[in-house]
Amino acid sequence: MCYYFSMNDINPELVEYIEQNVFPKYDKYYSHGMIHINNVIKNMLMLADYYGLDKNMAYTVACYHDSGLNIDRENHEFESGKILASDQNLKKFFTEDQIKIMKEAVEDHRGSRKERPRNIYGECVSDSDRDFDIELLAKRQLATSLKNYPEIQTFDGHFERCHVYICKRINDGGKFNLWTDCPEFKERRDKFQKDYLDKEYARSVYKKEWDRISSDGTKERIINFYEDY
Repeated sequence: MCYYFSMNDINPELVEYIEQNVFPKYDKYYSHGMIHINNVIKNMLMLADYYGLDKNMAYTVACYHDSGLNIDRENHEFESGKILASDQNLKKFFTEDQIKIMKEAVEDHRGSRKERPRNIYGECVSDSDRDFDIELLAKRQLATSLKNYPEIQTFDGHFERCHVYICKRINDGGKFNLWTDCPEFKERRDKFQKDYLDKEYARSVYKKEWDRISSDGTKERIINFYEDY
């Protein structure tokens, strides 16, 4: 497994267990697959550093947060919480109180949630779930659009739909809401929003990704193999 962030402070036995038993749950996901999970892990560990949190807990919350997607997409955060809380093997690494905190964090991770998450791990994973990276967002949004809107046949059609959606989320509140106050994360958000609102720049990033998935077979796999949407 290749990571783009430090795993030095994570229990290697926990990492091995999750890699073997949790990560396979994402094998048939694309927009919610390991590209996304690794990004959430990276964000969570950054915020864990900032707040001085338990990195084993932060890592575990990130790894489990979308694990319930194949059970109930609309309520996947609660299904993911159930999966985490019912995993008896986690008792080798965490106390009951820690598992309860992680379960609540996973349940509270959705960005559409209006109420503040119940604990700091929930605040961190909710913010970590944001894709403040246009290249990563292009991968996920185009995949979701292809899966949900098969009637759209052109790049321009998919890009316009994606761009309008994100711009609306930005403009409704002026900025994406963040529960955390990490300066680096706020700077990343602000840069992302500035870049994304430059429509021609955003379009060039999405077009590059569209050309890639159209030429290497990924688009067909998104449509015919991957199960998330």
